[in-house]
Amino acid sequence: MIPVLQNRWKLTGTTLVYYGLPQPPRLFRRRISLSPSAARTVAMLDGRRPLEDYPNPSALRRLIRRGVVVDVKDRKTAPASLDEARFCRRCAANDYAIPGLELDENGLCPICNTEKRFRKYKNVLPVLDRIPTSPGKKYDAALFYTGGKDSSYLLWHLARVQKLRILALTWETPFMSPWARESIQHAKAHLPEVDFLVERAPDEALKTIYREVYRRQKNVCICPSVAYVLFFQRLVDWEVPFLILGNEPAQCRNLIYNGMAPPITFRPGIQRLARWGVNLGRLLTLRRPFKAGQMELFFTVRQLAFGPAGIVKAIGWRNELVENTAASLAMAPDFLAPFQTAVRQAERSGTLPGLVHVDLDDAAGGCYDWADVKELLAKEIGWVDAPAKDKGLHTSCSIEKCKEWSQFSRFRDMESTILPFSAVELALASGSGSVDRETAISELKHHSGFTGKPPAEWEV
Repeated sequence: MIPVLQNRWKLTGTTLVYYGLPQPPRLFRRRISLSPSAARTVAMLDGRRPLEDYPNPSALRRLIRRGVVVDVKDRKTAPASLDEARFCRRCAANDYAIPGLELDENGLCPICNTEKRFRKYKNVLPVLDRIPTSPGKKYDAALFYTGGKDSSYLLWHLARVQKLRILALTWETPFMSPWARESIQHAKAHLPEVDFLVERAPDEALKTIYREVYRRQKNVCICPSVAYVLFFQRLVDWEVPFLILGNEPAQCRNLIYNGMAPPITFRPGIQRLARWGVNLGRLLTLRRPFKAGQMELFFTVRQLAFGPAGIVKAIGWRNELVENTAASLAMAPDFLAPFQTAVRQAERSGTLPGLVHVDLDDAAGGCYDWADVKELLAKEIGWVDAPAKDKGLHTSCSIEKCKEWSQFSRFRDMESTILPFSAVELALASGSGSVDRETAISELKHHSGFTGKPPAEWEV
C-alpha cells in the first residue's frame, strides 16, 4: 500500500481537518487531533513510498481504518465543474458547489439524511408565532428591511396579517440591487401604515471596514452587521419591543451544517435555561433580568462592538464570520464608538429590544414556497423580482455572486472551513419543498458564483 491523505483532508499543525460534508455519524466530526509524532508521520505522506517506509506506521493504520489515509489509487478526485458534479438524488446538493460532499449508497446527501432530525429546528433565537402588541409604545416591532424576497414577505406578514405597527429599517448598502430599491419604494406606497427609516454608513468608514473584511475573507458581505450599528441606539431610545430578522428556514438551518450553531442551541428549553443562567448573574449584580430575545440581542451587539467575549475564546468556540466582522468594524473607531457606548448602557440597564424569529414556513401555512411568495408579494406590495426569474436566494444584493464565488473558492482551496452558504441553503430549500430541485439546480448553474473564475460582478 502506498498511503496518501484522502481528498479534502488537510493537516494543520497537529489537527487533521476535513473540508467537506461527510455522512452521519461523522457529520460534525470533521477534525481529528493527532499526537506530535503521528502528525509528523502524516506530514511525510507523499504518495510514493509504501506504508512500511514510514517511521510511525501504526498511526497511519488507525487513520486507514477511518478512511482518512488511503492507497494512492483510491484517492478521490474532485469534479471540475457543475456539469461533472454528482448531485443528491433528492435535493440540489452536489460535490462541486460543496467540495467533499459525500453521497450514500442511495444517492442521498448528508443534508437529506438528517432532514427529519433537524426539521423542527427553527432558530437559535426565541421563535414567536405571533408578535404581541405593545400598548403605550409607538411600535410593536422593527425589522431589517432590504427589499429582498424574505424581508419583504416578513414585512407584509407582520403589517397586514398580524396587523402590527412596524418600523422598517433599511441600511442602504452600496450594493443594493436596482430591483430591491424599486421594491422598497413600492412597499412604501402599498404599506402606508408602516414607518420606513433608511440610513447610510459614512463613506470613509464603510470603505475602511470593507477593505479589512475583504482582506480577511475575499468578500465584503457583512450584512446586517452595520445595520445594528446604525439603528441600535434608536431602537433603545424609542423603546421598540422586538427586532425581527427576515431569515428564511434554509438560512437558519445552514448554521447547523456550517457548525456555527450547535443543534442543541435551537431547542427552546436550552434557550430558556441559558437565559435563566445569565439572569441569575444579572440579579446577583443588581441588574434587570433579560426577557426573551433581549439576551440574544445583547450578545449579538456586544460581539459586534467589542469582539467575541473572553469566555467564548476560552472554550475554543469560533465563528470565522463574526470574528472577521467585529475586527473589520473595529477599523472604523469613530463610527463604532457611539454604538459601543449604547451597548455598555444597555448591558447595565437591560433595556433593549428582544431579538426574535418568526418562522416563515409557519407564517406561510407550512411551507415557504418561493414561487408562491414572489407571486403574493408582487400582487400585495408591488415587489419587483430579479431579472433572472428562477433566482430565489438572496434577491436584494447586486454582487451576491461575489460572496458565493469567494466562499466557494476559499473552501475549495481549503483556506476556510465555511461551507459555501448558497450551496447549503439551496440544498436545504430544495429538500424541504421551498423550491423544486430542477429550479434550484438551474439557479446554481446559471445565476450563482459557483464557477471556475470570478463572476463579472467581481469588477465592482
